[in-house]
Amino acid sequence: MLKKLIFFMFVTVIMTNVTAQKPNFVITIADDHGVYHSSPYGATEIRTPNLQKLADEGIRFDNAYVASPACAPSRAALFTGMMPYNNGIVGNHEIGLKPGVVSLIPSLLEQGYEVVFHGKVGHSGRKHYGAYVPDEVKILGGGGLQETMTLTEVETFLRNRPKNAPPLAIFIGWTDTHTAWPAKEAARISPEDVVIPPRIFDTPEARVEMTRYIEGAENIDVRLGKTMQLVNQYLDPDNTLLAYTSDHGMPWPFAKWSLYETGIRTPLIVSWPGKIKPNSVTNAMVSWIDFIPTLIDLAGGKSPRGIDGKSFGDVLFGKTSNHRKVIFATHKGDNDKNVYPIRSVRVGNWKYIRNLHPEFAYTTHTDVWATETPRLEEHWKHAGHHWDSYIQAAKTDPAAAAFLRDYHSNPSEELYNIDEDPFEKNNLADLPEYAKELGRLRKMVLKRMKKVGDDQSLSGPPRLLKNFSILESRNK
Repeated sequence: MLKKLIFFMFVTVIMTNVTAQKPNFVITIADDHGVYHSSPYGATEIRTPNLQKLADEGIRFDNAYVASPACAPSRAALFTGMMPYNNGIVGNHEIGLKPGVVSLIPSLLEQGYEVVFHGKVGHSGRKHYGAYVPDEVKILGGGGLQETMTLTEVETFLRNRPKNAPPLAIFIGWTDTHTAWPAKEAARISPEDVVIPPRIFDTPEARVEMTRYIEGAENIDVRLGKTMQLVNQYLDPDNTLLAYTSDHGMPWPFAKWSLYETGIRTPLIVSWPGKIKPNSVTNAMVSWIDFIPTLIDLAGGKSPRGIDGKSFGDVLFGKTSNHRKVIFATHKGDNDKNVYPIRSVRVGNWKYIRNLHPEFAYTTHTDVWATETPRLEEHWKHAGHHWDSYIQAAKTDPAAAAFLRDYHSNPSEELYNIDEDPFEKNNLADLPEYAKELGRLRKMVLKRMKKVGDDQSLSGPPRLLKNFSILESRNK
């Protein structure tokens, strides 16, 4: 009996030491932060010293993608390791996973991790992420969309953790770049100093709105800096992986709610002192569905069988510069908003987009809420205050009218060479010299749709182009 007790105590000590060696994971997630809007990704007018520090200390991914350009399906894909039509959450505000689809969080719990959420990690609180967040996950605060937040609760939690606490996996979500942005009076940058992204029409009002969005991005950078301080103060920084990413592109035209690169390509920066080579960059194509499988892999566990995601740990450690050859993405809609189903595939330098209903008018919350009648204050604060300026300009400026037509209407197929045309301004689909490439990628998308049981359903009633005017209110 004594020998058995000694043996049990010996095994317990060994297991405790093994658990203690597992790395901590601090995963920070922005909401609507565009891939180009920080200094590590080339923005010179935006002050993001902490993101730059993270990149200098770790690895920057230049081809990281999300599964969908909307919050709910993007985050569901993250936590299930499965693409939208495989996990069952395709449209924004959809809730239920398909029968048999499991969360990946229990795999971290099984490895002895304490899993914690703070801020907007799942979409709109437990009603949307309850399906993939077990009760064992500790929620700091309400877990919903908090337009402004501090890290006070996180600091209190870390300060009160016992010294023998299990390894930590904490996910922290920030919404500063999600509308409504900070007030224009709070913006540091002047309207004349902002950079209006390609494909977006430039007006004085748009520049004012861009100052607000940039202020949100800079606020997130401050929060990241505070998080880095907390890691150094309360965790072992040499045994902590710290990551920064965003759930999809910025809430501006040709970004969020679209499958253009600025809609589905996301910032991803990861540091781990002594493990990840500082100031490194990779072109490896990775997806959000790969993220949690990577953490499970680094923790020494195995992901469930049958998921779409796979670990990119070898990319993190510089063992390979390749991961995925193909990136698929899907957009459906958000109830009666953004009803415009799109599918896409990225292979090498080539990007193919299939607009399932080119007879629909492409609209988003931004333009619908900005032009609704009567105008609701709760919507107006989220909608682009600049949209009226686009409509007014389009009445006399052909360039503004062309911009709005480009925004609201699309051909059935689009083909782009991303290396030569990173902002996807020149559609090559109708050029005969690219017919072979077009046919190859079209076949891939159609085959994929069939494989995953893509029902091509709509999230709500569409707006038809034949009944649509770019110069009139949408909801009269």
